[in-house]
Amino acid sequence: MQTDSSNSKNDSNDILGILGSPFYTESTKSTNIRVTNIDVNPTVEVTYTGNSSIGGSSTQTIGTIVDKMNTDGTISSKGLAIILTASGQVITYRSESIGTYNPDGSFSDSGVMSFNLPLKINSSGSTSFSSNSTNSLYTQFDNLLGIYKKTVDPDGNGLTKVWKWK
Repeated sequence: MQTDSSNSKNDSNDILGILGSPFYTESTKSTNIRVTNIDVNPTVEVTYTGNSSIGGSSTQTIGTIVDKMNTDGTISSKGLAIILTASGQVITYRSESIGTYNPDGSFSDSGVMSFNLPLKINSSGSTSFSSNSTNSLYTQFDNLLGIYKKTVDPDGNGLTKVWKWK
């Protein structure tokens, strides 16, 4: 059975149109790759760093993702990252996705991210572990769920775009 790839591309564009603009983007570079399993499901751990933007503010991202190769050729990924803002605010996210390695050596996946503020910076600059802080520009990203699309080229340069799950 033949499928019309233009229809799936149009469907993807329709979905992205409904979601609006991404609230978070990151441009990253893989800094280390480590094989952690070669048995039934080969697994690699990738660390990355890069520039990012959340809610229009420039940030830096440090993260680790574990890619597990499935028997059907897909890749199941789970990641953790820290986003650092210019004001010292720390935002974290956890990600889970399904993706594929492409014939040209690039990687593409789509999934979900859960954002949190483990440390709140209040207007006086002090740190709190309270989840009820309302003084931070970034509290809107606490307990926020997003859906994302990521591409990584064969050289390890990644681009991730995240939209709020409404």
